[in-house]
Amino acid sequence: MRIKKRITYVNTRGDSLTFDTASSYHVNIDKDVTGLSRMSNDIVSIISMGQHGNTQIGNRIAARDIEIIGHINERDRELIHRLRRRLNRIINPEFAGLLIYEFGDIRRVIDCSIQESSPDVTAPVLSQFILQIFCSNPFWREDTEARQDIATWIGGFEFPIDRADDDLPQGLEIPQDPENPTQAIWQIGWREPSLIVNVFNGGDVMAGMRIDFRALGRLVNPMLLNVVTGQFIRLNITMQAGDVISVNTSWGEKSVTLRRGGVETDAFRFLDPDSRYLQLVVGDNIFRYDADVNMYSLDVTIHHNNLFLGV
Repeated sequence: MRIKKRITYVNTRGDSLTFDTASSYHVNIDKDVTGLSRMSNDIVSIISMGQHGNTQIGNRIAARDIEIIGHINERDRELIHRLRRRLNRIINPEFAGLLIYEFGDIRRVIDCSIQESSPDVTAPVLSQFILQIFCSNPFWREDTEARQDIATWIGGFEFPIDRADDDLPQGLEIPQDPENPTQAIWQIGWREPSLIVNVFNGGDVMAGMRIDFRALGRLVNPMLLNVVTGQFIRLNITMQAGDVISVNTSWGEKSVTLRRGGVETDAFRFLDPDSRYLQLVVGDNIFRYDADVNMYSLDVTIHHNNLFLGV
């Protein structure tokens, strides 16, 4: 069975349009959509007197332009008018959008803005539309973040699944210590002792991340260290039980926030001057957490998106 491709546009109000060969907004994605995988690499170079050629000093991947050409696949003029009106209402440059690409198990998303919308108001049937979409961040990503915990708690509290099985306990039992029958043995959970984690970046390019430092008790100056490069993020603060500090290292989204007692505040002032906005290289990234005082009261979670050059 042939797997169909589909593109969905969703604006910030939650309104959406679907484009494929079965939609009233008919689009043949293979033929009528450009820019999904095409990329432009801007190379920065310098030239010196008498030099043959240039010296490359850097590069950047340019913003992405996507064009969608389709037609309203209806013949009733009144219905065509309503669909065209809906298209104009949802494809509104006043609102940012999200473009979703689906092909079988592959699902990619990209943030975007409408640059130009050109619905044809003259054609009585098969009214054409052209959408020019601008993506300032050129990378596609998965629609859910990857998450990696360092030093977290593992649940050990379980109930039996098959209550009809005579071999299983019919209620909650707390085993006793055979050497001391009056002493119960009951481990509700345990702390994962590892201080080091490998965060795997399965995308095509380097990516930023969001790091959550969570205090289980009082601790001083939490830190996350890249074991390979020696770069780190340190926060010069005494955290209280329940505090969560989130550090975002992604381009255009850099932030440091503190959540304490249900209130979120800016926490840039606690960032150590020698800290670096750690990035995830493609492949393996080895990190270790630490704190100056009471390290074992610290939980660390790393969130990131795998970024792709095309679909």
